[in-house]
Amino acid sequence: MSPHRFRMAFIALLMTLTGFATASLRPAYFRPSPPPDLEAMMPDHFAGWRRIALSQAVLPPETELQPGESVAYRAYQDDLGRIVTLVAAFGPPLGDSVRLHRPEKCYTAQGFEIRARSQSRLVIDGRDVPLINLDTQSPARREAVTYWLRDGAGFTTKASDTGLQRLRKGVSRPLDGALVRVSTINGEAPQFDLHQRFLADFSQALSPHAATVLLGVEAPS
Repeated sequence: MSPHRFRMAFIALLMTLTGFATASLRPAYFRPSPPPDLEAMMPDHFAGWRRIALSQAVLPPETELQPGESVAYRAYQDDLGRIVTLVAAFGPPLGDSVRLHRPEKCYTAQGFEIRARSQSRLVIDGRDVPLINLDTQSPARREAVTYWLRDGAGFTTKASDTGLQRLRKGVSRPLDGALVRVSTINGEAPQFDLHQRFLADFSQALSPHAATVLLGVEAPS
C-alpha cells in the first residue's frame, strides 16, 4: 500500500472511532424523565418571607422548554419590605439549558454590566454549597445577584467546570442540573448578606424531594 493510501485509511479509521465515541456520549436509548414540578415545590411563605407578584425582575429569555426541563419564578417580601426575586431551573441529563441560564450571560444580554464577581459559601445540612455573587449595573438600576448551579452531585462555579464534572463522573453517568438564583435591587451596596440568609431559610423550607432536585444528593466520599 502506498504511503498516501495508508494515510487515507488511517484517517478513515480515526473518523470511525470518533463516531463511536460520540455516540457513546449521547446514548440512543436515553429519554428524559418527566420534569419535576418546580412551581409546586416552591414554598409560598417561610421564615418571615411571603410570596408576592413578580415585578421588575430580570428573567431568563423566554424559550420553549425542552423535554425534561422545568423553570419557576418567584418574588418574596419580608416584614421590612425587602424584596427578593428567585429563579429556579432544572435540566435533564445530557441537556445544557440550565447551564445556559447562567446569570452572567442572562444579565449581560439584557444590558447589565457585571461590575464585580465574587464567591462565597453556604452550609446546608452540613453540605458546602458554593455561591456566586454578582454586582450588576444597568442604565436604570443596580442589582445584586447570587446563585448556585448544581451539576450532577456537585456544583460548578464557572462554565468550564461542566465538562470537567462529566469527565470526573464518566460518560456512563449522565448529569442533570439545577440553578437557583436570587436577586435584589440595590441602593448604595449589594445585599449579599441578605441573599445568604434568604437562601439558608429557603433551603430549610424545601421538602426532601425539592431539596434533592435543587441541591442533589451528596456523592459518597
